[in-house]
Amino acid sequence: MGRLFAEDDIDFSTLSITSVKAQTWDNESLGCPTSGIYYNTSGAPYHGFSYVITNGTIDWEYHSDETDTTLVRCSDIEPITLSTVNITQQDQLDDATKLTLMRRDFSIDDFVVRREMMEDDMRLLISIFDLNTNLSPETPCNTIFRLDFETPSGTTEIEFICEENYKAFDLFWNGLQGNAPIIGKIIGPYLTGDPIPSLPTASS
Repeated sequence: MGRLFAEDDIDFSTLSITSVKAQTWDNESLGCPTSGIYYNTSGAPYHGFSYVITNGTIDWEYHSDETDTTLVRCSDIEPITLSTVNITQQDQLDDATKLTLMRRDFSIDDFVVRREMMEDDMRLLISIFDLNTNLSPETPCNTIFRLDFETPSGTTEIEFICEENYKAFDLFWNGLQGNAPIIGKIIGPYLTGDPIPSLPTASS
C-alpha cells in the first residue's frame, strides 16, 4: 500500500478500509489474474482475504493470501475481456490418457521424446490450462520443449520456452502465446541429469 503514497501521491491520512472479506481462489493469482499468465493450482483452494481501501473518492481492491505475505493490488490488473480461450476445455484435455515431455534436438531441428510424465503431473497441468484467459498472437520462436497430450480426439501440442529467451517460460498453442512459469517447476524433475540445451550460436 506504500505505492499509493509513493506512486499515486495519496495522503495516508485520507485512507480507510471499507471492506474485509475471507475468500478462496482456484489458483495462485488470488482472484486477480494477469491476462495470458497461467498459475499454480496444486494448493487449491487458496485461502485469503480481500480488502477495499478508499480515500473517499477512489477505491482500491487488494487480495492477500491467508498469512498476508502475498498481496496483490487488483486495480493494477488489466481486466480480462470476454474474448478468451480455455486450452483444457477447447482440446478436451480432461480426457487425456498420456502426457509426453518432448525436447528439441537441435542437430535435427525436431522434437524427440524426453520422458512420459506421471499421471499426477498430467492432471496438474490440465488444471493449470483450465483457465479462461486472453492469449496473444504468437511471436517467432524456436521452442525448446513440447508437451504432447494424447486424447481420444488426437494429440494436443503445447510448446514452451524460446531459445531466444529461455527464462521467460512463454508457451505456444494453436498460433497463440501465453506465459506459464509454473511449468518449469513441474518439468524440472524430469530433466534431472540433463545437460543444459546446446543452443545454436546467433550469427553476427
